[in-house]
Amino acid sequence: MKFLAIMGHEETRPKVRRLFQEYQVHMISSMDIRGCNCEKTGLTGAAWWPTDQMAGSYSSLCFAILDDDKAEAIMLELEKNPIAEDKDFPARAFLMNVEKTA
Repeated sequence: MKFLAIMGHEETRPKVRRLFQEYQVHMISSMDIRGCNCEKTGLTGAAWWPTDQMAGSYSSLCFAILDDDKAEAIMLELEKNPIAEDKDFPARAFLMNVEKTA
């Protein structure tokens, strides 16, 4: 079994869900992610942002535990046809082995 997680801009979530449905993955989970890059060196802040921190970025994470063959097929599909709202920032997929379940 594999744990497959796909993270991308929040606008990519419907496309990721369709991809899971296309491969007949029946149980998936998703969550919103709000990230913040608070490094002060080398970054320019938005003039309208009222603090010294960068504005938050919003992403989504969709994930499932699935059979090895489906996970590999989805990874291959993402390599051939990346999911992206902006071609410079495609959704990223992470595939991990599931060693145990309880």
